[in-house]
Amino acid sequence: MMGQRGTGEVHRYVGGKQETGVVDVQDILKQYRNGTTKEYDSFVSHLTNPGIEPALLIACLRGLRECVTVLGKHFEVLVGVILKIDWASKEKTVIQEYQAFVLNLVSAHTFYLRACLRSLVKQFMPKLEHTEGDKIQSVDDRTRWQHEQIHTNLHSLLRAIIQIVPMSPTVLMPLLSDCFPYMTKEAYLQECFVRNMLQITYYLPKLRVQILEVVVDKMTKLDVRSPRHEIEEAEPDNSEDVDDAIIFDMEDVQNMFSDKKESKTSTEEGGGPMTHTDADKLDVMMTLVLRYIQNVCYQNGELEWESTKKLYKEFLLVFERILLPTHASCHVQFLMFYLCSLKPAICEGFLDYLWKRVQDPNSQPIFRQASVAYIGSLLARGRYVHVSTVTACLNLLCHWIHRYIDQTAYLARQADVLHHGPFYSVCQSVFYIFAFRHKDILEMKTGFKFVKGLNFQTIVTSRLNPLKVCLPVVAKTFASITRLHQLAFCDTIIERNSRSVLPTVSSNTAAPTRLTNVNPLDSFFPFDPYLLARSGKYILPLYREYEGNLPEEDDSMSEDEDDFLPKADIQSSSDQMALSISPSSESHGKTSKDFLQYGISPGFKHV
Repeated sequence: MMGQRGTGEVHRYVGGKQETGVVDVQDILKQYRNGTTKEYDSFVSHLTNPGIEPALLIACLRGLRECVTVLGKHFEVLVGVILKIDWASKEKTVIQEYQAFVLNLVSAHTFYLRACLRSLVKQFMPKLEHTEGDKIQSVDDRTRWQHEQIHTNLHSLLRAIIQIVPMSPTVLMPLLSDCFPYMTKEAYLQECFVRNMLQITYYLPKLRVQILEVVVDKMTKLDVRSPRHEIEEAEPDNSEDVDDAIIFDMEDVQNMFSDKKESKTSTEEGGGPMTHTDADKLDVMMTLVLRYIQNVCYQNGELEWESTKKLYKEFLLVFERILLPTHASCHVQFLMFYLCSLKPAICEGFLDYLWKRVQDPNSQPIFRQASVAYIGSLLARGRYVHVSTVTACLNLLCHWIHRYIDQTAYLARQADVLHHGPFYSVCQSVFYIFAFRHKDILEMKTGFKFVKGLNFQTIVTSRLNPLKVCLPVVAKTFASITRLHQLAFCDTIIERNSRSVLPTVSSNTAAPTRLTNVNPLDSFFPFDPYLLARSGKYILPLYREYEGNLPEEDDSMSEDEDDFLPKADIQSSSDQMALSISPSSESHGKTSKDFLQYGISPGFKHV
């Protein structure tokens, strides 16, 4: 019951016995300001008790709400105690009273806004029980449902605060980044936090780009901590299970699009936990973001073009800021691969964006090389990329190569990666694309005529000698295919190249120019086979594996001919071939035929 303003019915402890009475909260606060702290300390003690009764908590919150105007900076400790209360898991009346108090508080005193928002954001990570050995117990469906209810209450309050305090988004965004769980935290905590961050974008769309940027940045850090070879070594051979997962009814696809709300067990569909710890966390987060893309772009099973176009543009900004310059990421870039599959216009738009970066002479060479690597990998690996798009891009790439050769014909005397890096990257992408898509191209009515018009022979015999710089497996595969169809004859060039050191020119101001045998194009295909188990169900149906045979080695080349190569170069070449056809590559959707998987994403920023 309520008497006057600032009073509420509370339970007080007098002489160790519990009594029920009416306490004037405003009077308690006034006494505290005047130096009398006994009643105040007792009041705070009640609020800090985790087992506080709902009726008592409601009475305290109601009394505080009635005198919220006096809760200035002198009562920061009291407000801090209130913000630590575990209110979101309590009964409905407690939740309503707590939300009303917080809304009144931030309306009357905006300097408490940051503390209130921080309290809500930190609760995105649920408290989990630990077993012996400091390990978290497995989370069952009932616990997930309870956490989902808590998060619903948190978003209800957060949304109300944003509506009444216009500056909330400005304060909220840094908190989301600062409170993001560290990468060593458990996968379930990462899952909960990312899911709640994505949920914010539904009622605060102007923060979506920034939220996606934070999420992708955190995922990228996990990605570079999960090298491809470590995942392949850690995960069992379950290629049969993955192949079975690829084949599912169209009815399942329809069900994916039908539910806009995130499923509580969405990250458990399509596979179990992965053995590699960081890869497992990344897999969970990739599943959430891919499901989010589906939910935004599809409504009632139909693609919503305006929403899809807007989301693509936002992801393109994130790609440019984070993914394009990052070296050694293996999986996060598949977000763009999946987005491009939604509609041909998006795929063509992404290719156009990348091609403009390649042609821009004012752009840094590393960005130009990375961009053309994405072009080559997307055209080669995307099942959804129509052959007409492939031929159009090959025509552009080869036309650019021929113009470049004409302009440098009298300047170049030998392979020089330092000064012609983008040229070699474009050539390697052309060889790579043709190795994957030559069957589709040659099956066209005018396919052979089109390929002849690309004039591969001029490219491979130019003074810049692209076959010498490109990866051996790419060069040999391209040579095998072009020899079979009599489009170009590369074997003599490759044999001559194998007898000499790759002359990469390098120099500095303190030392004279020197030649090295380092191949800077050795980690170059961003869409190599996808290894993550759960999220693979979104990628593998769209993914093209290489269908062909490993080019045979030339037996005529004796051991003596190998003496022309430095030992380091011989070892590097053998390691490259071993990586390309390693038995472990048969896992996670790769077959033994898919030897044209080689590396990781291009880029220079080591995360």
